[in-house]
Amino acid sequence: MRRRHQAIALRTMIVIWAVAAPAAMPVAVNAQDRAPADVQNFCSNIVDDARERRYAIQREELETLRADIEAKIVILEERRAAYELWAQKREEFAEAANEGLVAVYANMRPDAAAVRMEELPAELSAALLTKLKPRASAAILNEMSTQDAALITQIMAAVGDVGLPEGDG
Repeated sequence: MRRRHQAIALRTMIVIWAVAAPAAMPVAVNAQDRAPADVQNFCSNIVDDARERRYAIQREELETLRADIEAKIVILEERRAAYELWAQKREEFAEAANEGLVAVYANMRPDAAAVRMEELPAELSAALLTKLKPRASAAILNEMSTQDAALITQIMAAVGDVGLPEGDG
């Protein structure tokens, strides 16, 4: 008898479970329906923090770029000032030998011109020689002392050299 009661109890439980299971399923489905809402709430709660962090990262990148640009502007300003100084010196050098004076030395014999140019400041002699024809300049330099000719040649070579350090940009 006891076994029979157990079998009946077991069948009853199976029937109850079969009837109650579909009612429990919508609860599980409702929990699944609630999950996207929870995710939505979580996302909406952190969206402001994420946006602020993204803005902070962008602001840091912009500040780094601004600092780089300002450093390059300083370098460019230094180079511009050096070029202006060089251009001013070049202009002064070119003005030192006016056309009338160049014509006088162009018509002189090389040996006589060399003697007189050795007595002039080396910068003026170099300026005069750069305005003469190359053949005349060579003949005058040939008549000068080795030291004076070397100094004047160095000045003439330096006039074309800007003298600025090599840069990366």
